[in-house]
Amino acid sequence: MKYTHPYGAHEIIELHEVLNGALNAIHTMQLYAAHVADDELRQLLNHQMSFMQQAYNSMVHTVQGLGAGESLPYRPRRQQTASYGVPQPHASISQHAYAHAAQVDDSDVAAALLGIHKASAKTKMSAALEASHPQIRDMLLQGAVNCSHQAYEVWKYMERKGYYPLAVLSEGTNAQLMRAYQPLTPTVPDSVPPSTQAPFRPMETGSISEQLARGTQNYPAQQPVSEPTPVNASHLFSSPAYREQLNPSLENTSMIADGLHTEGTDPLGTLTHQAETKQPRGRKKSVSSDLDLG
Repeated sequence: MKYTHPYGAHEIIELHEVLNGALNAIHTMQLYAAHVADDELRQLLNHQMSFMQQAYNSMVHTVQGLGAGESLPYRPRRQQTASYGVPQPHASISQHAYAHAAQVDDSDVAAALLGIHKASAKTKMSAALEASHPQIRDMLLQGAVNCSHQAYEVWKYMERKGYYPLAVLSEGTNAQLMRAYQPLTPTVPDSVPPSTQAPFRPMETGSISEQLARGTQNYPAQQPVSEPTPVNASHLFSSPAYREQLNPSLENTSMIADGLHTEGTDPLGTLTHQAETKQPRGRKKSVSSDLDLG
């Protein structure tokens, strides 16, 4: 079997649900067919089941061969005029559960068919949203439309028989619910008008209340920049005797070094390293001079 279309993961899962649901729907209709007593309902069921079998085969061919199947719109068996909201006097709606299958009547069969078509329409529409190939997508969309037409055909039969009367509200209630919705004036939001744009003020300072009073947005207030504290670092580069005379504490030296680091200087880095590298040379000369004197 050759697949010419690389299906996506969601697409495969949704197609599996659609095909499996189509088979279950056909099998369920076959089971209900034995309980049909009304000739009109039997003809409707046979007509719909024949179309569902053809649609299933077309889906299988399309999924496996991509192009072998054909999605055709559903055509009702015949046009019926529904008497909306006026059920037949002799009809009654079943509201109880049966103890065995022999008690299933035409109203139960019609209700089952309506539920099958509604569920199938939702499943196929959901699967169409995950389809990546245009032909698969069109097939699922057409299948969802076909299910909606079949559901409407079953409902019209149920409405005529009084199995599913159309519930209506009073005119006052309808007007109260629908009056709030009015037509919109078509507009195209090309761009935001300049008058509605907030002014750009990157250097605004002050509290939030002051910014609101000036008409700016709620940007966080800018913290005032304090002047750097002057630091005397001359003793760091002086001789040990001078430092002993000043007797600075270790804590003050750390604070001064931190202050110089904040200002971007590096007193203990390059300059200290240079001082240390120069000191051994001086000592070496003094040693050599002592040897010469000896």
